[in-house]
Amino acid sequence: MERRAFVSNLGLTFALACTAGLAACSKGGGGSDTPPPTPGGGSAKLTLNLVSDLPNVGDFKIENGVIIIRTATGNTAASFSALSSTCTHQGCTVATFNNTSKLIECNAPCGHGSRYTTSGAVNTGPATAALAAYTIKVDGNSLTVS
Repeated sequence: MERRAFVSNLGLTFALACTAGLAACSKGGGGSDTPPPTPGGGSAKLTLNLVSDLPNVGDFKIENGVIIIRTATGNTAASFSALSSTCTHQGCTVATFNNTSKLIECNAPCGHGSRYTTSGAVNTGPATAALAAYTIKVDGNSLTVS
């Protein structure tokens, strides 16, 4: 292969790889084109049985676009935090709640390291916008997020 053809092919391959990488980043790495639920909407986004779900302070669940965390004892709305599980930096789903640091972490699949408080505020960037909060209603042993 001629040097000129080799360099041309190498440049084209590099350009295609960059374009594919940018396209993947713009989709946020969440693997879904479905937008996250709208905070404050009227329909239930998640319903939990408090006898079996989230029995201990620090327990959390990520489901249906929501991260819900038990932040205190007792079965009252104030004992929980319900936030959008969609990272505001790249749109992927937050990975976990770290009970030691008390922070929501966005580690995977994005890998950028943003951290949020249980109120949704950004603790550590690169994210600059807070996670949206949802309404919590507790009725006996049933918790509903809407």
